[in-house]
Amino acid sequence: MALIQLKLYSAALKTRTNVNVIVPTVLPPADGLTKQKHEFEEFYNTHGNYPVLYLLHGTYGDEGDWERYSRIEDYARRYNVVVVMPSGENSCYKNTKAGKDYEEYITQELPKVVRWMFPVSDKREDTFIGGLSMGGGGAIRLGMSHQDIYGCTIGLSSDLGMTPKLVKSNEFTVWSYAFEGEQSPENTMFDSKWLADQAMAYQGEHTKLYFACGTEDFLYKENLSFHEYMKTIGFEHVFSTAPGNHNWDFWDNEILKVLEWLPITPLNLKPISAPDNEE
Repeated sequence: MALIQLKLYSAALKTRTNVNVIVPTVLPPADGLTKQKHEFEEFYNTHGNYPVLYLLHGTYGDEGDWERYSRIEDYARRYNVVVVMPSGENSCYKNTKAGKDYEEYITQELPKVVRWMFPVSDKREDTFIGGLSMGGGGAIRLGMSHQDIYGCTIGLSSDLGMTPKLVKSNEFTVWSYAFEGEQSPENTMFDSKWLADQAMAYQGEHTKLYFACGTEDFLYKENLSFHEYMKTIGFEHVFSTAPGNHNWDFWDNEILKVLEWLPITPLNLKPISAPDNEE
């Protein structure tokens, strides 16, 4: 795998920001023999147009969380997918009155940068968005409100509307700047039923939706309610649940399930080639 750490200027955020990108590369020989054929030329001549997963972190997190706390690098290699992990601060991945427009950055600007720099597909069916907690809610809101961009949408232990309520009832929260000047989440993307209704009314192809939450998670009831409402309106989706809490044990297990669910082809992990039989 190649791990690329970017620092770039964003016009949507009006500042420099960080992005980590995982790109599949050729594997070394498993047996360590010096005469193993690596087939680098064949690999780099035939590999390109990778599917791409934009993976969002949670509150207090950053672009390195998924690498530090999960096995996403190994999973990306196994499933032959480029993974893009941007910094989202505590923005809830929305456009803010303060001028940091994270929705625009994630859905418009960042994909242009990624397609310019890396060998990824520009097709909707190869473009996915996912995340956990704050990032899970962000991914669901962005995926369902931009169904023309994302073929698949994933939310793990997603905050589907808790944050604006906490902001409204407290003098200060870490998300306060993201909701400055807003009075109510009703009839906005932070109203999960409104979001579902808007997504259902979309005339194009619906994004494929997968979301999950552990039964001991404080967000479980919120996710279960969203699942029940989605069933009521007929929006096709997968809701995965199992014993688990709001932690990386649950998320690491679920992101592997997600990669198995996504319409991508796993990499053949057999040794690159047999060793030469030279004297």
